Amino acid sequence: MSNTLDTSNDNILSSDNTHYLHHNFFEPSDKNVAISATLLIVHGMAEHSGRYADFAQFLADNGIAVATYDHLGHGQTIKTEADLGFFGEEHPVQSLLKDVIVMADSLKARHPDVPHFVMGHSMGSFIVRNVLKHHAHNFTGAILMGSADVNPLTKVLLPINKVLAKVAPRQPNSVLANTMNKVLNSQLKDRTASSKFAWLSENTANIEAYEADPKTGFDFTNNGFMTLFTLMDTGLNKGWATTIAKNFPMLFISGEDDPIGNMGRGIRRVVKRLHKQKFNHVDIQLYPNMRHEVLHETDNQTVHQDILAWIKNIAPDA
Repeated sequence: MSNTLDTSNDNILSSDNTHYLHHNFFEPSDKNVAISATLLIVHGMAEHSGRYADFAQFLADNGIAVATYDHLGHGQTIKTEADLGFFGEEHPVQSLLKDVIVMADSLKARHPDVPHFVMGHSMGSFIVRNVLKHHAHNFTGAILMGSADVNPLTKVLLPINKVLAKVAPRQPNSVLANTMNKVLNSQLKDRTASSKFAWLSENTANIEAYEADPKTGFDFTNNGFMTLFTLMDTGLNKGWATTIAKNFPMLFISGEDDPIGNMGRGIRRVVKRLHKQKFNHVDIQLYPNMRHEVLHETDNQTVHQDILAWIKNIAPDA
């Protein structure tokens, strides 16, 4: 995009000390628009930050400066195609969590005197929930999109994948990837969909673009799945938020037809549990007739406006 400030060559080093994080900063197209807040976007599993460019520029043009980046094992952060879905053998979970702070600090350095928000989608929301345990003070608020409730299967899958990750860390696990897609598709109201990624979106154009992009929809390696299930185990449990201040603003946002969030029921449970734990600034927004990727559904402009309004409500000067 011509109005995107691309700083992907600024050499922001990942906390793994091996990879450079491909990233972009988005600022207003109209230089007369004042920047009044920032948002760091943490993308999901088997996708990349480029899919958030339109949303990021929308926010930027409304005075919210945005940073996006590709995780380890994703997008243009990888060194070779064999790196897709592989987070690294040395402390991959900690590398992912620390990279959020690395990018947050880079964004803050550009705009130090405004409120700073963070948004995670899907796996990105699991990462953010883990980050908030010890670093919520770094942010004014958090948006958890396409997130999930406790999943009992995590306790079964994690030890299995720990073994697989030791034996063959870089081996793509197509059996588990295909099984997950089948299970998620089985929860849809319309089970006639031809794509294995139908659960992602009601928008067929989005599904087709996802299938055509070589940097989306790839199978995670054993190392990748082990890392994912570890993030779920530590970030989705019932006590995940106990170290976070009770007045910390959070917005849970999801499609009502998103199987990751148990068709809205799981997200309602998460929010209800937080309210019972005396959190007093947790909001929820569920969208009828939307699946997992609410930012890519046909009516995504409604989602854009709702997120902008929430940020402005938390930070009135934004």
